[in-house]
Amino acid sequence: MRAVLRWTAIGAGLLLVLAAGLCVASYRRFSANITTDSAAEKVLAEYAAQRPPSLVPQARNILVLGADGGAATALRPGATGAGANAAVLLHLSADRTRAAAVGVPGDLRVGVPNCRRPGGGALPAAYEPFAAAFRGGGAACSIRAFERVSGVRVDHHLVVDVPRFDRIAAAVGGGTRDPRKSQAQDLRPQDPHRDLLRALAGAARSGGGSLAHPARLFGLLDTATSAITADPGLSSLPALYGLAGALRRLPADRVTLVTLPTAPGAAGVLRRPAADRLFAALRADRPLVPDAEP
Repeated sequence: MRAVLRWTAIGAGLLLVLAAGLCVASYRRFSANITTDSAAEKVLAEYAAQRPPSLVPQARNILVLGADGGAATALRPGATGAGANAAVLLHLSADRTRAAAVGVPGDLRVGVPNCRRPGGGALPAAYEPFAAAFRGGGAACSIRAFERVSGVRVDHHLVVDVPRFDRIAAAVGGGTRDPRKSQAQDLRPQDPHRDLLRALAGAARSGGGSLAHPARLFGLLDTATSAITADPGLSSLPALYGLAGALRRLPADRVTLVTLPTAPGAAGVLRRPAADRLFAALRADRPLVPDAEP
């Protein structure tokens, strides 16, 4: 991945735009901007018996779903036509001394379970691209699909509007994404989860500029908090700030950035046993070692 992604991308990006947002005057506004996805939590509770156990309870796995293009306008739970074009599993070790961000290709074909459509009706089980789970059944369906293929328990989830974070990155001097150059430096167009990481990391690349102007900073905070949908455990400024702070404190060499390995010449098919080793390491809270196997 690109050198800029060596930052703890998700945490650093959120920390930058939330760090100054805990003042009393703006607290209520920014807190109200964050959408709480209680519906997903209820659905997951109904399927509790089918979910994998957490082998290391103190570790945390957070599924970050990012939407791009037209789907970004339909992120809120229950909206029709919403689709997650990017997904990253963020893993925090139990002792908080390391982290890993695992990119999940949207075209990865997985067994999507029977899910409930946010607008009503049922989504039948099918072997489909991972992105179809969110489009048809929302965050709960994405979580269940990921847990089904990996055996990794997801503790929390975030849905992030990538174009909004791109604009924040540009406003603070972090640059923005140019789709015409997406093939450069191993940033492939079929890997939009890398764009998700890039957008969040870009928001953290400058500590000055816009941040020195209170009015502009207020606008950035307003945009950032409006771009986030989270489960009840993460849908507050203190929770997001705590997550971001834990990540920001980690040195770059304690953060691993990988993409789920797929088979050469077989789009959307996991490369085994490399993927199985990665999933086993996540379940056991062991450091991830990039697999050099072709």
